[in-house]
Amino acid sequence: MRIKELADLVGTTPRAIRHYHHEGLLDVPDNSGVRNYTLDHAVRLVRIRHLTESGLSLATIRELVHDPDLSLEDEIRLAEDAIDEQIAELHRQKARLLELREQRVTDDDPLPYTVPERLASFYGQVSPRLNAEALPYFEKERQAMEVALRIPFASRLVDDWLRDITPERIDATVDIYHLFARLPHMDPDEARVEFDDHMTRLHSIFGPDWGIHQRDWGGNCPPGAHGARHRNAADECIPASRPEGVHPPLPRAGGRAFREQCFT
Repeated sequence: MRIKELADLVGTTPRAIRHYHHEGLLDVPDNSGVRNYTLDHAVRLVRIRHLTESGLSLATIRELVHDPDLSLEDEIRLAEDAIDEQIAELHRQKARLLELREQRVTDDDPLPYTVPERLASFYGQVSPRLNAEALPYFEKERQAMEVALRIPFASRLVDDWLRDITPERIDATVDIYHLFARLPHMDPDEARVEFDDHMTRLHSIFGPDWGIHQRDWGGNCPPGAHGARHRNAADECIPASRPEGVHPPLPRAGGRAFREQCFT
């Protein structure tokens, strides 16, 4: 058989056959002159195509051909794991498409909001209660969270904080926005007093850890926070520019510095 005849027989192309030659998967006919392929070539080619169609890469097939100690069973298991991950990712993509479809019902923006439904629901409970002065702060946070949630540890931190959202904490979050909207227009001394009183009340609502359950963020923290085990470990893992009202707005470790920045 000539190369075109072999390609037609097994359902491939001459170019693919030449590529298999180049990869060392299919022997080049040893006859002189025009290459004539035999039944052995056809069988080998069918087997190669069967493996590739089953999910094995050409590199893996080449290793199987040239390394007798390599286990086909192990390679099949690895290919199955890769397929399972692809299926899981397709399910995640389908779930995101469903969220997008539901968002488009009420959102006029051609590029819909990208935060998880759980956080979007939280924002949906807060935004109708904000006055005109607080809304710009709120909208800026909503935009910032789309970027912040791309950081894995930040996404887990926010999800952790949202686990125990109660009506009382929703009320406190609304108060936070209103407080920060008022502060720039207040007398500094008066603002300090109100700020301190407000933080004391918020601390009693959110608890000693500001609603965070997970304490060890390990390798997911930025440099300098690895292995943090003390009671403020989660505080060190929260970016200094974190938006208020979503995860703990003013952890103990950063409260004083934030206050000094506001009033000096």
